[in-house]
Amino acid sequence: MVEYPTTIGTLPNEILMNVLCLFPTKSLLPLTLTSRRIHDVILRIIHNRMLAAANIPGHHVVLECYHPSTKHSTPYYICEYLGTDDLETRAGLQDSCTLGHLRGLYSHFRPVQPEGDRKVWAVHPISGWHATTLDAFRENTGGLVSQNVDLESYEQFSQLQSVVNLVKVGPKKGLFQSCVTIGEGLTRVWRNWLGEQVKRNESSNDSQLESEDDSKTRLLWSSMDQHTGLRLHVTEGKEFTVGPTRRNGDDENVSYTLQYEELVVRTSQLLLQVEESLSQEVNHEGKPMMTVS
Repeated sequence: MVEYPTTIGTLPNEILMNVLCLFPTKSLLPLTLTSRRIHDVILRIIHNRMLAAANIPGHHVVLECYHPSTKHSTPYYICEYLGTDDLETRAGLQDSCTLGHLRGLYSHFRPVQPEGDRKVWAVHPISGWHATTLDAFRENTGGLVSQNVDLESYEQFSQLQSVVNLVKVGPKKGLFQSCVTIGEGLTRVWRNWLGEQVKRNESSNDSQLESEDDSKTRLLWSSMDQHTGLRLHVTEGKEFTVGPTRRNGDDENVSYTLQYEELVVRTSQLLLQVEESLSQEVNHEGKPMMTVS
């Protein structure tokens, strides 16, 4: 009777999966080139991890989004998890999924207003941020996190600096046990784009159905790598009169309100940062961060 040697390729999928699950995601990626079978098993492991990474108990995705001049006065917002893209939809009619399809998956979050009776900060068209009550803030913004963008006649764009962090909440309010950055970047919000979004909103209100293309145009990426982005709903505000007298050829002073409908995060990037955060906790490398609330 001929005895064949036992190799990793002869192991059942269940045992193979249990073995490969011991490796971090970065270590699994080179192993996908070993064989088609191992590639498919690793793909399944990473996909399951990605679905779990978007909603780990005790961890929150935190958004900071501000004009560069208001960095130290703008509050942060904890984001509510909405869901993750479906892999089969991303792969389409293809017979098998690939790592490229996994990289194309995004998780969706919604920045939420702070709870409780504390005061919050709102944007004032002239003097920057000012204190207001939470009830008044929600009434004026429809419950969505929002920010005003005011452009004087000579300005063609404004800027938004965004930072998305993954934090582990500490035992006390305002204390984070770990904090890793998922993505950050600087986005220009152009005058023409703002005007087009207001017109699209008016047309979509008439039809009561937004097209997929219109939804994509409302998504502003924070950087070229497209790890994080904000889907915005733009409404027109009242014209303000700050600044010098308008010259011939200049545009009008305009004001818009940006409502943060959705924060979009590349799920593979989120997974890598989750593992980094868990590594910090195990190795006691994460330094507690005290935040102002």
